[in-house]
Order: sequence, then structure tokens, then C-alpha cells
Amino acid sequence: MKNKTICIVVVSVSIFLIQAVYGFGYHPFGDESGHDIGARALEKGDILYRDYIDAHGPVVYFATWILGKLVGYKYAFLFRLNAVIITVLAAFGLYHASRSTVWRERLIAPALFLGLIGPVWIVQALNMNGYWIFGGDLTVLACCLLVVPALLDRPLEKWAAVAGGASLGFLPFVAYSFLPVTFLFLLSLLVVFFSRSSGLKTRDIFNILSGILVAFCIMLLWMLVYADIKGFIVYHFINNQFYYSHYIPFSFGAIFKSLRPSVLPANLVQTFSVLMLVIGSAVLVFKARYRVAGGIAIAGIFSLDARGGTTFHDGAFVVASLGLVSQMLPIWLDQYKSRLLGFSSVLVASSVLVGLHAVSSPFEENYVQRKQAGFHLFQSSNNLIDQKIRQYAGPEERILVIPYNPNVYIEADRLPIRKYHDYLPWEADYAKHPVWGYERDICVDLEGSKNR
Repeated sequence: MKNKTICIVVVSVSIFLIQAVYGFGYHPFGDESGHDIGARALEKGDILYRDYIDAHGPVVYFATWILGKLVGYKYAFLFRLNAVIITVLAAFGLYHASRSTVWRERLIAPALFLGLIGPVWIVQALNMNGYWIFGGDLTVLACCLLVVPALLDRPLEKWAAVAGGASLGFLPFVAYSFLPVTFLFLLSLLVVFFSRSSGLKTRDIFNILSGILVAFCIMLLWMLVYADIKGFIVYHFINNQFYYSHYIPFSFGAIFKSLRPSVLPANLVQTFSVLMLVIGSAVLVFKARYRVAGGIAIAGIFSLDARGGTTFHDGAFVVASLGLVSQMLPIWLDQYKSRLLGFSSVLVASSVLVGLHAVSSPFEENYVQRKQAGFHLFQSSNNLIDQKIRQYAGPEERILVIPYNPNVYIEADRLPIRKYHDYLPWEADYAKHPVWGYERDICVDLEGSKNR
């Protein structure tokens, strides 16, 4: 049994590491490049949501800015370390959440998580420096350190309560669309707390709130220096909610449609993730002492796919679903180690099959095409176009790339002009009705720049 456990752990972790390494050399993606070049712009003195405007939340910029202090900005592919680091942290959370006294058995949950996420790592763009992986892994941390132990009436360690609370505190700063899971997780914890003879004590609530406050203060202090908080509300919340939402299938119908089983290559990962969430949820409800609170927590995980995505936009939902089943399976089969190892092997093998047959979400490439794409580390380029850009724009001069292609800024090694690293249709809609004096109309601003 010991050898089987070690074998499964080694195989699962190896699958993840191989895919993580290959993920550093897979195609660059515009949204990701926008995060990378944005952090570099902040390093050069720009203010987020004032000089560098983007629709995404500040956490990905905060993490990229920190990583940039360590690895610099010459090699953009290194920013994909963010995805690996936050995923490994989630795996450590699953390890410490285990109740087993045998270290080998405590490795099963994190190994299963890595073994499930590895085969779809590139397919779902989880390898990228994007907000999806941050949202999913922070949800896994909050779930394994706080929510599941509370639902099972297990005592919370102080550090786990604080760390889990911090994970909840960071989630809304990853994207405001993660506010529902934050609220529902907190509501679930409060239902447990106010239940009769609850094992969740006042000191636990204090520790959780302390963690939330720490995360909130970290982000607030950073944003006071490097971001425009009012601009954050305008460009992240208002612009997304009232302008961008008209361009995406944002409705309850889209959400329920995304839950329907499908064997289409583009939907395979979503279908697999829904199945994993159903298994994990069933075990949680069966094992939980507080089933109403358990149902609330499960609804929180479902809310992660608020736009009803079935491709890379559902990355946070995929990660959280795989994290839940990875934690609950060892709890369910704790007394049946041979069944646990067998079931874990089947799930990892199933994820491998899904990864082989699914298409890459952002690039619509199948497995053969992904292999043919080769391994190319993303950094500044010396092709003719980029040479010409550098010839006509000096190192301190800024450029504008239209249509949307932030990759060019990295390839040409030049920063975008202030306020515009992109300009998309919903931003033109916003320009007609600006909010709070935050005007952003590229036709007006470019004309004004020319006249100066």
C-alpha cells in the first residue's frame, strides 16, 4: 500500500510538473501580455486605472509587480511562475488540511489535485498569468482551510483560519465577479457558527476576519500608491458590469447551459469539472454536519462560472471543482485505502484522456497541434517588424497597437501610450457616457496628442 501511494503521488506530481514546464513555452495570449506589460508600466511610474487602464482586477498586477522585482521584465514567460506558485500553494493547503497522521497519506489530496489539473493545465490556459488561476486557487485555499473543516466540525488552527480568511479577502480584488463566492463562503461559515453546539468558536471567526482584514489592507495600501481607487471602480466594476456585459452571454440561462454534459472537444474540460464538482459536493453534503451551510458553500463554487463559460473563461470554476473533489475523496474513502488509491488513479487517468481530446481553449488547438506548435519562450523579438518599431520609437517612447494585440509591446520591448494598451468595442460605448469625469475616448485623446 505504501508503494502504491508513493507511485500515485510521483505520477500525479510528474504530470503536473511536465505540463507546467511545457506551459512556459506555449503560445502567448493578449490578456496575459496585458498583465505583464501593465506591471512593467507601473514600475516605470504609471498608475493603474489612470495611466494604465484595464478591465481586470488588481491582484494579478500586484502579483506580477512583485515577481517583476525578482525576475525583471526582460523575459515575459517568467511571469507564468505566478500560476505555478499559486497552484503549489493551493496544493500545500490541501496537504495541511488532511487529518491523516501518516505523511504519505496526507500527500494523496494535493497529489490528486495536481494530477487532475496537470492534463488540462495548457488546455484551459491555466499556465498563463491570468486572473482565472488566481481565483480558482484562492477558492481552493479558502475551501480546504476554512469551509470544509467548519462543515465537518473540525477545529481550525489559528494560522489556517487567518490564511483562509486572507484567501477570501483577496478574491474580490482578483475580480469583482468573485464577490458571490466570497459572500456565500462567509455566509456558510456564519450558518455553522450560529448553529447549536457548533465547533466554530468566536476566536475562529476573529482569526478569519483578521485574515480578511490583512488581505484588504495589503491591497488597499498597494493601491493607494500604485492605483487609482476611483478608477478601479469605474474601469473594473462599472465598465465590466454595464458595458462589457452586453458583449458576453451573462445570464442564468448561460450558466445552466454550461452545466449540460457535452462530449464536444471544446466542452470536455467543463463537463469533466462539473462531474468532479458533483462528486465532491455529494461527499461534502453526506459527510457535513451542517448540510444547509454545505449547500451554500457549493453554490459559491458554482458562482465562479457566472458568465456560463465552457472554455478558458471558466478556469476558476475548473480549478475549484478539482480542488474540492481532491479534498473530499480521501475523506470519503479514509477507511478504504485501496479503493481510494484505485479511484484516484481512475480520476487522474480520466483527466489525462480529457486533456488529450480537448481543444486548447484560447487557440482551438488539439493535442497534435499543440505538440506541433513547439516550445517557444515568450520575450522580446528580433523579427523585422519589431526591429522597425524599435528603430522609429526610442526606448523611452511609447507606442499604440490597434487592433488588440498586447503581445506586440513585449515583442517590440516598448510600453503602450498612457491610457491605451487596447481599445475595444465596449470601451467605445463607455466613451459616449463617461462616469465621474473618467473620460477615455481614443479619438479625442489621439487628436489632442497630435495637436500638442
